Amino acid sequence: MKILAFSLATLKRDWRSGEIRLIAMALIIAVSAVTTVNFFVERLRQAMETEAGTVLGGDLVVESREPLPETFTTQAHTLGLKTSQTVSFRSMVPAGDRLQLTEIKAVEENYPLRGRLMVGEDPFTEPGATKQTPPPGTVWMDPQLTQTLQRTVGDEIDLGQLRLVVDKLLFLEPDRGTQVFNIAPRLLINFKDVERTGLLLPGSQARYRLLLAGPQREILSYKHWAGIHAPDHARVMGVRDGRPELRTALQRADQFLTLAALTSVFLAGVAIAIAARRYADRHQDNCAIMRCLGATQRWIIQTYAMTMLWLGLITSLLGCVVAWLAQSVLAYLMIQLFQSELPPASLLPLLTGTLTGLIALLGFALPPLMRLKDVSPSRVLYRDRESAQQGGYKVYLGAFIAIAALIPWRSGEMTLTLYVLGGSLLTVSVLAACSWLLINGLKLLRPRVGVAWRYGLASLARRAGSSIVQTIALGLGIMVMLLLTVVRSDLLANWQANLPPDAPNHFVINIQPDQVEAVQTFFAEQGQPVPRLYPNIHGRLIAINGTPIAERSYRDPRAQRLSQREFHLTWAAKLQTDNHIVAGDWWSSQPSPPPQFSVEVDLAETLGIKLGDSLTFQVAGKKIEAPVSSLRAIEWNSFNPNFFVMASPGLLDDSPGTYLTSFYLPEGNNALPTALVKQFPSVTILDVKALMAQIRTIIDRVTLAVEFIFIFTVAAGLVVLFAAIQSTNDERRHESAVFRTLGASRGTIVRGLAAEFLSLGAVAGTVAAIGALAIGYVLAERVLHTGFHFNGWLLILGLLAGSLGVSLAGLLGTRSVLQVPPSETLRQV
Repeated sequence: MKILAFSLATLKRDWRSGEIRLIAMALIIAVSAVTTVNFFVERLRQAMETEAGTVLGGDLVVESREPLPETFTTQAHTLGLKTSQTVSFRSMVPAGDRLQLTEIKAVEENYPLRGRLMVGEDPFTEPGATKQTPPPGTVWMDPQLTQTLQRTVGDEIDLGQLRLVVDKLLFLEPDRGTQVFNIAPRLLINFKDVERTGLLLPGSQARYRLLLAGPQREILSYKHWAGIHAPDHARVMGVRDGRPELRTALQRADQFLTLAALTSVFLAGVAIAIAARRYADRHQDNCAIMRCLGATQRWIIQTYAMTMLWLGLITSLLGCVVAWLAQSVLAYLMIQLFQSELPPASLLPLLTGTLTGLIALLGFALPPLMRLKDVSPSRVLYRDRESAQQGGYKVYLGAFIAIAALIPWRSGEMTLTLYVLGGSLLTVSVLAACSWLLINGLKLLRPRVGVAWRYGLASLARRAGSSIVQTIALGLGIMVMLLLTVVRSDLLANWQANLPPDAPNHFVINIQPDQVEAVQTFFAEQGQPVPRLYPNIHGRLIAINGTPIAERSYRDPRAQRLSQREFHLTWAAKLQTDNHIVAGDWWSSQPSPPPQFSVEVDLAETLGIKLGDSLTFQVAGKKIEAPVSSLRAIEWNSFNPNFFVMASPGLLDDSPGTYLTSFYLPEGNNALPTALVKQFPSVTILDVKALMAQIRTIIDRVTLAVEFIFIFTVAAGLVVLFAAIQSTNDERRHESAVFRTLGASRGTIVRGLAAEFLSLGAVAGTVAAIGALAIGYVLAERVLHTGFHFNGWLLILGLLAGSLGVSLAGLLGTRSVLQVPPSETLRQV
C-alpha cells in the first residue's frame, strides 16, 4: 500500500515535467490508433463480408453432392439464422431439332439471402433488381438462350415432364460468381417444380446448397458446427472461401489497415522510449537520495513500475474514449459516402486497446527505468554522470521486443511483421552508422566554417551518443511518415489500378478449339480489341512426388477442399502481365522447354507444394507428371483469366479441352453478347460486373479508412520529433548559458542550433527516404503483391523534410534554451 500511495504521489508530482506528459501523449495516440482500427476493422469487416455475401447469396453456404440431412437446417434455425435451399443440375432442353445444354437451378421463395436477382423483359434493356423468385409453373431464362432456344418472355419451354412459361429473363443471380468457369446458360425455376420435372433422380449429378445469413457470431458458431458434422461429400464456404478476387480484396484490406495502425504504435513507442530515457536521467538524483535514506533496489523498481502502470491505465482509458469518438466519425463518413449502415461495434476492442497500451508502455518505458536501481548513493556527493549513459541499447532492444510481441498479436501477419521489423532494424543500423560518420566527418569541417556552424558541429561531437540516438529517432519518425504518405499513396493507387474502369467484365467460356480464330475475327469485326484466348483443360491433382494425396492428409479445410477438386489447367509460352514469379524461373527463356508446371504461390503453400516437387494430374483418364519450376503470385483483381496451375508448351497440348477469354463491355452495348451467342451457340457468356462492383467498394472503403487512420500516424510522428528534440534540452540549456556568459550573442546561439538540427535532419531524412522506398518495395512485391513504382521525389522530400522540417521543429522546441537567463541555469548546476 505504501508503494501504491508513493507511486501515485510521484505521478502527480512529475505530471508537471515534460517527459511524463510526452509519454502520456504518445500512449494516448498509440491506444487511440490501435483501438480505432480494431473498432472500425471489426465493423468494416462485418459490413464488407455482409456485402461480400452477395457473391454467395448468403453469409455462409453448405454445398453438397447429395441432399443435406435435416439437422443442418434445424441447427441453423436453433441459432436464429435464415436459411434458403437451392439445387443445381444440368439438363438438355429441346431447341427445335436439336438439344441445348443448360444449367437448371431451383430456388426457394426467400432466395437469395444476400443480394438481389437482376431480371428484365428484353435482352437489350437494362435489367432491374427484384426480391421475387419464379412462381411455380414459370421459368426465368438466361438472355443468351433467347437465341439458342428461339424463345422469349411469354413462350413455353419443355423441361423434362414439365412445361414452363418463360416469365422473365435472368441477367444475374448473386452466387453465380463462385462458379465462373463451371456453368452453362441458366434456367431458374421454383424449388417446388423440381420433383415435377422428373429430371432429378437418385444418383443424378446435382449440387445442393444451403444458404445461411445472420449475425456474425452465430454464423461462426454454425460454421464450426458444420465443419464437424458435414459429411464427406459436403463443404462449408464463407465469403473468403469463394472467389479468389474477393478473398484477396478482403485480405489486403486487413493488411492496409493493420499497417496504418501498427506504424502509429511503432512511432508512439519510439517517443515513449526517448521520453522515458530522459525521465530516468532526471530522476537519478532522486533515486540516489532515496538510496541514502534506505530505499532498496526493489523498492525503486516497484515504485517507478507502479507509476508507469497508473499512467498506462489513465492514458489507455483516454485513448479508448478518443478511439470511440474517432470510429464513430469514421462510421458516419462511411454512411454518408456509401449510403450504408455499419454493424454495431462490440466492446472487445476497448480491452485489446488497453492491453496494447500497457504492453507498449512496459516494453518501451521500463528498460530505461530499470537503470534507476543501479544509481549509486555516492551520486549525492560526487554527482557521477556515467550511469546516465549506461544500457542505452537496452532501451531499443526492449522497444523492438515490444513491437515484435504487438505486431503478430494484432495483425496475424507474420510475413508483414518480419518485413516491417527487418526494415526498421536495418534502417536503425544505417542511421546509426551514418550518424557516426557524420559526427566524425564534420570534425574536419569545423576549422573551415564560421563561429555559429563551429558551435553547432561541436555540439554534435560533444554529445555523440545523444546525437546518434536523436538521428535514429528522427530517421524512424520521418521514415514511417514517408512510408504512410507517399509510399502509402503509391500502394493504394497501384491496388486501385489493378481494377481499372475498363477491366474485363465478361467471361466467355466453352469456346471449342476449331472456333478460336473465328471468335477472334468476330471481335475484330465488332471493332473490339481482340482478346487473348486461353486453353482450359480439366485435371485432378492425384499425387505429389509420387505420393497420392488424400483429403484426410490435410488439417486445413481449404486444403481438404482443394485436394478433392478438379483444377482448370492451361499452357502458355508467355507469362501474363498480372502474374509475378516469386520463386523459381519461368520457361519462356527456353526455346523448347522440358515438361514443367508453374503453381500459384497461395495454392502451393496450402497444399505444401515446393519448387522441384513432382505433380501428377489425371486428365481425361491419362496421367501427366512434371516438376514444379516456378511459383507465381496472381493479381486476381485484374479479372483476366487466371489459373492456379500452368503447364509449359507441349505438356498439355494434346489434352481435350475448350478455350476461354474475358473482355470489357461498355454500359449499354448489349448487342455484342447476343450477336456472339447467335454466331457461336455453344459458348457461354458470364457477366461479372456485380462482383467487380463489390471489389471496387472494398477498395474505396479501405482507402478512405487508411486516410483517416493516417491522422494518428502524423500525430505520432510529430510526438517522436518533439521527444527527440527535447531529449537534449537540458544539455543545450547549460551550454547556451556558458556561451552567453562568455559573450556569445543570441543570434550566434540560434544559428548554431540551426546548424546542428540541419545536419541531423539531412542525414535522418535522406536515410529515412531510402528506408521508406526499400520497405515499400518489399511490402508491395512480397506482401501486398500490388507492384511497385520507384518514386524519386521521395528522396528529395525526405531530404527537405529532414533538413528544413527538423530545423524548424528543433528551433521551436528549444526556445526555452534562450528564454531562461544564464544565471538561473548556472545556479542550478
